[in-house]
Amino acid sequence: MQGKTTRAFRTISEAGDELGLQPHVLRFWESKFSDIKPIKRGGGRRFYRPEDIEFIRGIKVLLHEEKQPIREVQKRIRSGGIKEVIKIGQSIQKASRQKEINETELVPERIKMVGEIYVEKSTTFSSTAKLAPLSSKNDGNLIDAKSDIDTSANEDMQSALERLITLRRRWLDFRGNT
Repeated sequence: MQGKTTRAFRTISEAGDELGLQPHVLRFWESKFSDIKPIKRGGGRRFYRPEDIEFIRGIKVLLHEEKQPIREVQKRIRSGGIKEVIKIGQSIQKASRQKEINETELVPERIKMVGEIYVEKSTTFSSTAKLAPLSSKNDGNLIDAKSDIDTSANEDMQSALERLITLRRRWLDFRGNT
């Protein structure tokens, strides 16, 4: 399939190779899912359109990975439509494709937000301040002990963010030199 574009039609063996399925499985699924309609040419040769491939990929996810029975997948197609199953197939394809380092986000937004919270909180805590340990005499320090835990977790998160940023810089430098 090296010479084919993503929009090209696939024979049953090419479709099977791309999807990791045997041709007899594709033929069986055609009998169970009437919405799989490859174009048939002379001699009964099947040609799968890109939409067929994505639809079959979605069915494969539902059957093989989510372990749903065929009847449940058929009901899901009837209720949600073909497009829902195609979206499942497309999302798997997008997740599995290789990305350039520039497209890869090394620090997800949710972690960046935690890092920003740390910066805001870190201005309220002194790095040299030591909190009194919680004891039976010192019941008022319960909040201080919790703050100490929060500070420690935030420091760990900040150092992890700094390591990620350093690694990304090194990687970009390495890629620039090669």
